[in-house]
Amino acid sequence: MTCSPERLLELLDEAGLRHWNAPEPRDGCLVAFMGEHETRPTVIVHVRVDADGSIVTAMVTAFLRVPEHEHLPMLMQAMLHEAYLTNLGQWEMDPCDGEVRVTVQLPVFDSEPTPRQIHRIVSSVAQLADRAWPRLLQILQTGDDPELTEGGEDPVRDELKRLQVRMQALLGTKRDAGDQN
Repeated sequence: MTCSPERLLELLDEAGLRHWNAPEPRDGCLVAFMGEHETRPTVIVHVRVDADGSIVTAMVTAFLRVPEHEHLPMLMQAMLHEAYLTNLGQWEMDPCDGEVRVTVQLPVFDSEPTPRQIHRIVSSVAQLADRAWPRLLQILQTGDDPELTEGGEDPVRDELKRLQVRMQALLGTKRDAGDQN
């Protein structure tokens, strides 16, 4: 089964999510959520169905724009860590304009999605973005990752610190002409 753009809008209504439709249903709609941070009070989620109707995508676009920044490697590590922590969303950055976005997808190959599933992916992507916002903002402002500076015994944090040191070392060394990686 698939989900048409028109059916997606109906499911959003059934899920109780207020949305603003694009001029064409195939372009999806926007859903706004209140954030928990005064520096980012609203999280806007773009919801749409792919061309063949087999995947529903909820994406927080224009979450952050970082075309060039001295702390970009640390930001990328933090995005990778956020993806690891949840296993739900996909964090990505457009190399052309530096747009950072988080995406949650729902494959609908075998059955039509329910309003509850739609609500779940739309609210989840908003929560992922809202939770990561202060961390990513602090990295850009100070160059310090708050997840790495917290105390305590945590093997994941220790491994992340080790990888960060290794990445910084790799970024600081010049590559040989014969280097393939």
